[in-house]
Amino acid sequence: MFYGRKTKTAELAEKFRDELLAKRLPKGSPVLSERELAEHFAISPVTARRILKVLVEQDILYRKPQSGTFIKHDPPVIPVIAYAGPLPDPENTDPLVYDASFRLLKHFSELGIEPVLISYYELRHPDLAGQKLRKTNGLLISFSFIDEFTLKVLWKYTGRIVVFGNTFLEDRISCSQVIPDFTEPLLEFNRKKRFDGYDKILIVQAEHRNSAADAETVQRILQCLQVPEKKIETVFLETSCNLNAYLRADRYFSRCADFPDRTLIISLSEYFSQAIREAFSNYGEMPDILSFDNLEDYENGSAGAAYFTSIDRQMAATFCRSIDLLSEQLKTHNADQIILRIPAKLVIRKSVKLGGTAETLQSKLNRK
Repeated sequence: MFYGRKTKTAELAEKFRDELLAKRLPKGSPVLSERELAEHFAISPVTARRILKVLVEQDILYRKPQSGTFIKHDPPVIPVIAYAGPLPDPENTDPLVYDASFRLLKHFSELGIEPVLISYYELRHPDLAGQKLRKTNGLLISFSFIDEFTLKVLWKYTGRIVVFGNTFLEDRISCSQVIPDFTEPLLEFNRKKRFDGYDKILIVQAEHRNSAADAETVQRILQCLQVPEKKIETVFLETSCNLNAYLRADRYFSRCADFPDRTLIISLSEYFSQAIREAFSNYGEMPDILSFDNLEDYENGSAGAAYFTSIDRQMAATFCRSIDLLSEQLKTHNADQIILRIPAKLVIRKSVKLGGTAETLQSKLNRK
């Protein structure tokens, strides 16, 4: 396609616009008059008048009769963002968190943003946190960094905050949030194998806020699908780390494996799921297991074929979308507290018997 040459007026209008943007003048600031602009570019007053007219038509400037010409909009904000959250440490034992934090830092680079890294230790000490946060206008923070010690710093922070990594709604600070939504994968599971067809549904939950929120979502969906309450039971397991989660589940299910034949165990952590599978392997008949997390897609060198029918919480997507949201809010001066929900994904595997092979069912899903 052929494009004609720019006129002198168009070239100078573009140059003057770039000069104004570089000065980052606030909305309402006066600009050069026609006479001053003519002197600035050594052009005629007529050409100067045309330049200002072009920038008014481009919605960059506006005129006030008898007063002059002014900047119409505040300059776009340059995001200066602090990041308080997990880093892709090779020694991290959770492959989901490692993968998600690795992709998040890569996404920072793709957006051209150099994050100001701030540790949990620094957030606990207002003087240390203040040295870094005062240089920023946005904070991306993992929910795991928010507690009674760090709240004192967060309450005083004047920039935008986006919280990620949580599945509950954080209400202790003013912030936007990006959280996974498990509704559709649970409904999809019900279309494949109805929840009300089980004699017992056992929800295995950890005693922390994320797991409690996940359990509430499962309970809500089961209630909407009119699954009788008498079929549903919840087991609470106290955990402090991934290994502890495995050991707690192993101890519980090794002693308690007497369930009806048509039992579905909804495990809200794949570390629970691994222990449940191990415990039941000694009894012959394995109950159906629907596992949250989908670690098997992220573990390196895992033995054998992936086994657990999982709800993949799309952790990397929620991490990356959180920095997108914060950057957008800073650039558009949007102070709204936004709750952005990222759909989770159901992954069909062998741990649930659906009346056909897992491979056939998965290939059907892939063709949709």
